[in-house]
Formats: sequence, structure tokens, C-alpha cells
Amino acid sequence: MLANVKRMVLGDLPEFAADPLAYVESRMIGRTDPFAARFAHQQVYFVARPGAVRHVLVDAASSYGKGSHQARLRPLFGDGLITASGTRWSKARAAAKPGISGSGLDRGIGLALEVLAREIAHQAGQAGKIVAAHEWAGRLTLRMATAALFHFDLDDDSADRAYQAASIAHRRLSEAMWRLIDLDSFLPTSEQRRYQQAIHDLEAIAAEIALQPKGVLAGMAPLCSEFGPNVLRDEIITMLVAGFETTAQVTAWLLYVLASRPDLIKWVREEIDSHLGRGGDLTAGIIRDLPRARALVDEVLRLYPSTWWFARQALADDLIDGVRIAAGSPIFICPWVLHRQPDLWDRPTELLPQRFLDRSPEKFCFIPFGIGARACIGLHLARSEMVAIAALASATFDIAPASGDIRGLRPVGGVTLAPPESGLRIAFAPRKREERRAA
Repeated sequence: MLANVKRMVLGDLPEFAADPLAYVESRMIGRTDPFAARFAHQQVYFVARPGAVRHVLVDAASSYGKGSHQARLRPLFGDGLITASGTRWSKARAAAKPGISGSGLDRGIGLALEVLAREIAHQAGQAGKIVAAHEWAGRLTLRMATAALFHFDLDDDSADRAYQAASIAHRRLSEAMWRLIDLDSFLPTSEQRRYQQAIHDLEAIAAEIALQPKGVLAGMAPLCSEFGPNVLRDEIITMLVAGFETTAQVTAWLLYVLASRPDLIKWVREEIDSHLGRGGDLTAGIIRDLPRARALVDEVLRLYPSTWWFARQALADDLIDGVRIAAGSPIFICPWVLHRQPDLWDRPTELLPQRFLDRSPEKFCFIPFGIGARACIGLHLARSEMVAIAALASATFDIAPASGDIRGLRPVGGVTLAPPESGLRIAFAPRKREERRAA
């Protein structure tokens, strides 16, 4: 009886919130048109077909705004690139671009690689210790992103505070995202106090970074005179939390894949050994010349897209794949399902990095960073960081899984794709000497 009342009032929302990934898989894999669901009083639509993706994000992008769910991100991100729109967004994106493309990108990657080399050397001294892959990747990618984006080297204490604060904020957003009413945002609960403290800690670190705006911030600093003093605060926190957290999620799965598949770690090693030989440093140029490592990263991005959903809202009545969409309707675009559609991908649930060497995927079938005008501005940096981590970890360590068979591990669908509740634990060990001599 209670379940029926709940269904009448909340519609599909409780079932969706209980296991979002299972919900979208069961409704959308194999489906060729949008799926309509009811979240309380509102009709929402899920899409996971390349034509619909192109329509919403490119061809008719001006007819779709940011989804109302984005409002819950504003206490943390303010008017950063994820949540802003209109002139504020377009000017900030244009101002950031020189620092994250061309020579600016290479400079940032070089600084990130220095951070990576230090961490690999440190980890070599901890051989045999069980490591939580998500936490290890989180701290590492946070420092790499800070170096690459802001040309700022976080010390150990600041990096730890930033990671803890970002993790608390991410968990809070994941818990609140699918609530019909987020009471914690109105009441002085312990969760809300922790969240506010996390924001305060991130603001303190952002203020320190903003004292000398470098990298992408050099172009953004002048925007403060037009849009107010919080421009750098909002963009630093947005890039810190969104930029490292999404990369960390994929990197954790990437490491667990390497731990679980000795054939793949050998495959990647053969490639990186040919560049580094008996010594030498990894560079931005070498990263661009690692097709195997890049193919592996893309395949992990396909199966474990950290941005597994993103939302838009119809600004006017429209038609998507024959389904009428009323103005105001939320649209959930779902890469998790798009990347698993059996008519788009051969053996879609299997990890086959070779597919990305054989041919490039169709443009609107593979969107781990979004697509169109609002595609992730840091996609080239994020991919380069993950390729570098895969290459250098493979060249340096033997990696063993410590959380069981990867085929039995399911991520959790929150605001981004979170690791399994049981975690992803791995063990680094020194690479076997005989293999090093053979290389």
C-alpha cells in the first residue's frame, strides 16, 4: 500500500534514485527513441541515441538550456564554467582557452608530468602496500590538474585539505542530486555543516591560488572587473573539483583494468618502453605518440564515463526522434547507455581497446566529455593526464587487483560515476627485473 502511494506521488524517482545505472540500462539499452519517465510532478526524458545527442547538443543547442538540477551545484561552483550561461560563460570559456590549448596546453602538461614523476617515485618506495585506487588517483590528479591549469604546486598539506574537502562536497552533491526536496540545504544538519566547511576550505585554497593568476587564470583575471570578484573563486573551485574528480574516477578504473589484465599492461609497456628505453623523461610530445595507451584510455572512458549523465532543459516545444517534448521538460543525456548500445558497438560490454586503433568511433556515439559548444574545455588535458598515468605506471610497476574480479564490480551512479561501495584496491610492486633487461 505504502509503495503504491509512493509511486503515485513520486513516480519513477525512487526506483531511479535507488540504482540510477540499472534504471537507465533496463529502460534504454536497445531503445531508439527517448524514454519518458515521471519524477514527481514532472515529465523527464532520457536520451541515448547519436541522433538525439546531435539534436540537443549541436543542431538545436540554442533551444536547450542547462537543466534545473544544475542549481544544486551553485553553492559550490557559483558561476563557474559548469553552471554559468550566456555572456558570463562564453567570455570565461574564451579567456581560459589559450591556457588549455596549443603551447599553453603543452606547458601545463609538462608541469603535470613533474607531479606525476614525483608521485611514481614516491609510490615505488611503498611497494607491496594495498592502495585505494580512487583515493590515490584523486590526490594525484588533483595535484596534476592544479599544476597544469594554474601553474601552482600544492604542498602536501594543501593537497590533502583540498582532496578531503572536494570528496566531502562530491559526496554531498551525489546524495542530494536526486532528492525531490533537499532538506539538508535548509536545515543546520551535520551533513550541511560538513559541506559548508568543505566549501570554506576550498575557498581558502582558491584564494591562495588566485593571488598570482597563472595558466588559465591569467586570461580570466580581467573578467573580475566585469563580473565581480568571485570570478576566480568560482572558476578555480569548478576546475579543481570537476577537473580532478572526473579524471580521478576514470583513472581508478584504468588502474584496476591494468591490474586485472596482464595482457594489457604488457601491451602498453611495449609501447612506452620503445620511447623511454633505459631512461628518459615522459614529455607532452611522447604522450601524443602513444596510440595503445590512448586507445586503452578511450576504452575505459567508454565503459566507465565519469560524466555518465548530463542534463538540459527544453526552452520551447520540440521533437526528438519522433517524440514530442514540451517546453520546460528536463532532458537527461546518458553516455553510460549510449556507449553500450549493441547496434553501435561490437561486443559493447567487453573491454576491447583495439577497437579504437582499428577505427575512430562515429562522432555522436562516443561522448565521454560531452560534445558541442559546452563540451568539457579540459578534455585534451584530462586525456593526456590519463595516458601519462597509464604509461608511467605500466612502465614502472606490476599491478595486482585486491578487490576481486573486475567483472563483478559495479560503479555507483551519483553526480558523477563513483567507484563501487567496496572500493577499488590495488597493489603496486616493482616491475620484474628480467622484463626490464629484455626491454
